Amino acid sequence: MKLKLLNDLKTALISAPLNFEFGGLTFKFTAKIKLLTHSEVQAVTTREGAEDADIVRELLVAWDDFIDEGKPVPFDKSTLDELLVYGGLASRLSVECINAQYRITEKN
Repeated sequence: MKLKLLNDLKTALISAPLNFEFGGLTFKFTAKIKLLTHSEVQAVTTREGAEDADIVRELLVAWDDFIDEGKPVPFDKSTLDELLVYGGLASRLSVECINAQYRITEKN
């Protein structure tokens, strides 16, 4: 690889601030999403039988500032699975995981 800068992208995470309402409840946290190459995004999104929850489990690897009843919620797979039983949450998070792959942040 000629561009050494790109080597770091192999382990990069995208920080995606989320703030949405579902079922009358506000979900506000910063999602940490695994960065994929274009071909990896294509594979994830076109995989036959893949559901939103599967995409989220593969790409959402952490979160920050997730508060529940005044207490921080540490990221773990079992807590993520609790969220993903609701189709609306799985869908919203899946869309964010994919959209984050194309978002570029401007630097001043």
